[in-house]
Amino acid sequence: MTRELVNRVIDRILRSLFFVLLAVVTASNAGAQSTLNGRVVSDSGTPIAGATITVGGVRYSVKSDSLGRFMLSGTPGSSLALALQASGFRGDSVSVVLSRGRPLARDFVLVSELTALPEANPSDRVLRGRVTTNEGDPVSYANVQVNGGHRYVTDDSGRFSVPIPYEGGLRLLARRIGFEPEELKLDAMPDTAVRMRMRSVARVLPGQVVTGRAPFARLDLGGFYKRMAEVERGARVGYFVTPEDLELRRPQNVTDAVEQFPSIRLRPIDNGVIGTDGFGHGDGMPLARKFRIEDRSGCPLTVYLDRVRIQPTMIGMKPKDEEINTLVQPHAVAGIEVYPRAAGSPPEFQPVGQTCGVVVIWSK
Repeated sequence: MTRELVNRVIDRILRSLFFVLLAVVTASNAGAQSTLNGRVVSDSGTPIAGATITVGGVRYSVKSDSLGRFMLSGTPGSSLALALQASGFRGDSVSVVLSRGRPLARDFVLVSELTALPEANPSDRVLRGRVTTNEGDPVSYANVQVNGGHRYVTDDSGRFSVPIPYEGGLRLLARRIGFEPEELKLDAMPDTAVRMRMRSVARVLPGQVVTGRAPFARLDLGGFYKRMAEVERGARVGYFVTPEDLELRRPQNVTDAVEQFPSIRLRPIDNGVIGTDGFGHGDGMPLARKFRIEDRSGCPLTVYLDRVRIQPTMIGMKPKDEEINTLVQPHAVAGIEVYPRAAGSPPEFQPVGQTCGVVVIWSK
């Protein structure tokens, strides 16, 4: 076989291999698909489930899942005209060009029907806008900087106006304490008012422990406030004189602090006997101090001072009235509890003998 013949055979083999490889590459390119991984969200960033995405021309539709996601495929480099609709949101139309070589990921934003429509911008020399939060609330007193120069401040409703004395693109930068800066770029003057949405900055403050206690620990430890809460709920019947009440009224005698309550009265122990001088009572005091606390029917009440019974005392199995106002002074009292009926008195403070109710006096 001559060299010329050998060269012809090799040339034919190489041509055949070229055409085979060309056919494989062509078939491979014809079957290649590019993917669009889309997500439908609201203007506040919340995923929208059940949104309908329709491809224009072929009228092919898909629905977003519970996370707002959907997927479409097409020829790389082709353009898809999409129409997006969802219940409670304004529909929108967008055009997407499928990328070559890798999937395209993109979010599509639908505006709620409850959101106000953009305001008209009647002047081509004044740019009007509004700064709001992602939830649509106005951001007042935000600084809006134009092209890195002049700053304008939004009013109470978040609106601002910017005079534009020149042509060309604009870059707006909104700043406000407590929010992330928001930038908006405009290639030309819009025919509607622009809207800039700012995201609030969440701040976690360090924990603080606040410890409080009653003005007088004895009241708290003795259950004074616990029983007062029970009376407020209707669990028992009683009356309470708090430290604030004593400070406001400033009674001369301890018994004066309880005379105000219904079904309660004071009766002098000395029966109101006046001394020989015509002024002093039987105890020699210019004012009557020996008092028994009774109900309206004349039945006396048992009196406790810091869990110790002081009236009546039992002498020879007979009750004897003690001088309450002599034993304790008003300035030394922190609080008083009054239970006009024995049935409503606490278990630890029970009436004695023929008495009908209970008075509990707490010292400071």
